[in-house]
Amino acid sequence: MFKRFWWVFLAMIPVGLIVGLFVAAVITYIMPKQFESETVIELKPLSGDSASSMTPQFFGNEFEKIKSRNSLGKVVDHLALVEKWGLDKEAAIQILKGIVTAQNIRGTDLISIRVRHTNKEDARDIAAEVGRDYKIYRAEIQGSSSDRELFELKKAVFDQEAKVEERRKTLTAIVRNGGNIHKGTDSADAETETLLDAQQFAQAKRDFETDQQLLQSLKLKQINNAIAAKMANDSIVVHEEPQIAQSPVSPNVSLNLILGTALGFLLSFPLSLLVILLSNRLIPAKAVV
Repeated sequence: MFKRFWWVFLAMIPVGLIVGLFVAAVITYIMPKQFESETVIELKPLSGDSASSMTPQFFGNEFEKIKSRNSLGKVVDHLALVEKWGLDKEAAIQILKGIVTAQNIRGTDLISIRVRHTNKEDARDIAAEVGRDYKIYRAEIQGSSSDRELFELKKAVFDQEAKVEERRKTLTAIVRNGGNIHKGTDSADAETETLLDAQQFAQAKRDFETDQQLLQSLKLKQINNAIAAKMANDSIVVHEEPQIAQSPVSPNVSLNLILGTALGFLLSFPLSLLVILLSNRLIPAKAVV
C-alpha cells in the first residue's frame, strides 16, 4: 500500500505548510491587537531611609501598592474609565489589575510600569496616570515623615530649653549664695564653705554648658530639617514618559506564522496516512500477473 502511494507524503508536505501558514495568518488577523506603553521611574529613599533598605522585598511591596485596589481605583476615577468603557468601577479595576505590570529593572533603582491594551491611547494614558498617582502617594509619605520629624524636634527643643533654664537658675543661686557667707563664722568654716560652693558652682556650670550645647545642636538640626523639608527632592523621578505605541506587541505575527507552519508540517504526515488509506479503498490494487 505504501509503495503505491509513497508520493503522497511528498505532496502533503507543501500542502501542510501552506495550510498551516494560512490558518496561522487568519487567526493572527482576527486576534485582538494589543498595544503597550511604558513609563520608567527612579525610586529614591524617603527621608530617614537608606539605600540599603531598598531590598527586593521593598520593591515587591511597592509593586503591590502600585497595583492595589485603592491605587487603581484612583486611576479609574481620574481617567473616567467607568464612563469611557461603560463598566462599573469594580470591573474597570479588575481590568487594570490584568493589564498593569510593574517590575524592577535588574541592578538599578528603576521601576518599569507597563500597560497593555487594545486601545493605544488608553494604554498610554493609564501608564502615565499609574505613575503619576504613585508619585503623589510617595510625596504624601515624604511630607508626613518630614512633618513628624519636625514636630518631634520642636518638642525636644522646647523640653531642652526648659532644662537649660533650670540649670541657669541653679547656677545663679549658687553664685548668689556664695557671696552671702555669714559674718562671724570662723575662718576654717568659711574656707570649707567657700570650697563647697566652688565645687557646686563648677559642677553646675558644667551641667549648664553641656545642656546648652545639646540645645544648640537640637536647634541646628531643627533648622537643617526644616530647610531639607522645603528643598526635598521628589522621592520619584520619571526617566521615561509613556508614548503611544506605533505597532502592536500582541499577537506576535512572526511567532504565530512560524508555529503555524511548523504545525502544518507535522500534521502533513498523519494527513498523508489518512489520504493513503482512503485512496487504497477507492483505488483497488491491480492484480499481480
